[in-house]
Amino acid sequence: MAESLKIEDKELEQFRKSQRRKDIIKNITIVFLLILLALTFFSRTIMNYTLPQVATHVVAQGEVSPRIRGQGTAEVDDPYNVMMAQSRQIKRVAVRVDQKVKRGDVLYYLEDNESEDLRTARQELASLQSDYTKKLFDGSLSDYDITRLRAGNYRSDDQMQAELGTANRRLESATKEASAAKAALDKLAASTDTSGGGNATVASTGTLKGGDEEDEEDEDVDPSPSSDDGGSSKKKSKAERDLEKATKRNIDAEAELEIAKSLQEKVVNSISSELELKSLQNQITLAQAKVTKLEDENIGASIVSPVDGTVINLSYSSGETAAADSSAAIIRIDGKKLTVSFSVTKEQAQKLQVGDEAQPQNYWEYDDDFKAVLRQITADSSDPQNSRLLKFEIDSAAVSAGDNVQLQIAESSKTYDLVVPNSAVRNDSNGTFVLVLKTRQSPLGNRYIVSRESVKVLAKDDTNSAISGAIGAYTYVITTSTRAVSSGDQVRLADEEEAEE
Repeated sequence: MAESLKIEDKELEQFRKSQRRKDIIKNITIVFLLILLALTFFSRTIMNYTLPQVATHVVAQGEVSPRIRGQGTAEVDDPYNVMMAQSRQIKRVAVRVDQKVKRGDVLYYLEDNESEDLRTARQELASLQSDYTKKLFDGSLSDYDITRLRAGNYRSDDQMQAELGTANRRLESATKEASAAKAALDKLAASTDTSGGGNATVASTGTLKGGDEEDEEDEDVDPSPSSDDGGSSKKKSKAERDLEKATKRNIDAEAELEIAKSLQEKVVNSISSELELKSLQNQITLAQAKVTKLEDENIGASIVSPVDGTVINLSYSSGETAAADSSAAIIRIDGKKLTVSFSVTKEQAQKLQVGDEAQPQNYWEYDDDFKAVLRQITADSSDPQNSRLLKFEIDSAAVSAGDNVQLQIAESSKTYDLVVPNSAVRNDSNGTFVLVLKTRQSPLGNRYIVSRESVKVLAKDDTNSAISGAIGAYTYVITTSTRAVSSGDQVRLADEEEAEE
């Protein structure tokens, strides 16, 4: 009986061991199944945490209102420039920028000393007067002319022309006579030499040598001609007398020619000197007037405003030297407006009209009284074919001359079939495109795949873009993503995460 009990105990022990093994296997199987079930159940959630998260927007019909933007410096329309008549040192500035002034109000107080311009003008006047005196007594004028010119009695152009004409005609006549006398003398001399008669010769100066002696000898000759010479002595005597007359004519003609040349030269020199002196006298008159003007202006010790208005610019500070003919201050005359100009494309300008109102881009910096009206549309000189210059009139207490003003003006709104947020439109080296969200179904739920679609932007405003392309209305496009995505990538939706939370 004891053995029977031992056998039963062993069988019971074996059964218990077998049952424990089965329990362990069952428990392991249950745990595995539970893990598998959990993995299957949460696989979509786990996968979603590894995918980039994107936000989308549906493509739909909508309005786009493009805006034209630009900026420019506020300038006074036709400002008044207060100019410096001469160089002076600034003692003190009496006004400040943006200060209103009345006509006669002092803008600058000047140092009470002679200007450099006045000193220079006096030196120029003294130099001209010295040049005039030197020219007057350089020997080119007669004593009569000097006295006449010192008295300020200058010949007129007609008088000088008449005197020069008389001298020229005398020279011309003397030249012709000298030429004719020389030709006649040469002809007679040649004829006498050819006949072989007489012993008279013509010197290079045209004077007769041996002529007087021959005349005296002719008185002792026998007046009755011999039968041999046939009266040749008388013929030689007449030829010699003709040659003597021709020689005297030539000498007189040459003397007259020298006198005519000298007279013509004196007239020319006299006229030239007188014209130069007249020019110097005119320069002296102008220089004297300049000195007088600067002396009158130099009396004042201040620069005052010539108009009522607002000071918008001061060129100098205390202690500085203001240059002559420079702008000392710029004043906006009361009633004048500020203007702002900037360039736009020709196409943009065609959408605007004079009278359109613009708004500031940074509107929070201005009060409600800000007003900008388009007053002028003109060709931009830098590119007249393709650009236009817009000129706006600004009315705002917050804007001063010299301020940079940023303006925007809306074009007319237009409705388009496909409108997306600006953030959905992307660009790369291959062109403009949007990322479209495609949906694929799977046993574990929907999967979202990115697809690239090329588009063309038709219009754009601050928030939206009108597009055209191979997409239709109610298509979802990606606007933002947690990291970069490209065509073919799987992504998760931002609103799905919110639903799970």
